[in-house]
Amino acid sequence: MAQLTVNQVYVAYQDGNCGRTALYALKNVTAGDTFDAAAQFATIRRGGLINETGSTIAAITFTGTVVTIPAGPAADAVWVLLVGVAGA
Repeated sequence: MAQLTVNQVYVAYQDGNCGRTALYALKNVTAGDTFDAAAQFATIRRGGLINETGSTIAAITFTGTVVTIPAGPAADAVWVLLVGVAGA
């Protein structure tokens, strides 16, 4: 369980000036890892995760704009889709 670094988090897509959707590509991720989406969101409303090499498709948990990776991934590549209120 660790805070992901800027080298592990890539914003693959984002859209929206009021409501926002963002797709993140994350590298070398393990369950319990966290990252902060504050650069894209003021508030996250919901999100999901799909890992590249396993069979995990799951809802993510978050506190404010900090996202926590759910059980499943272990040193894996994952995609995280978030929806919420756009940040500054």
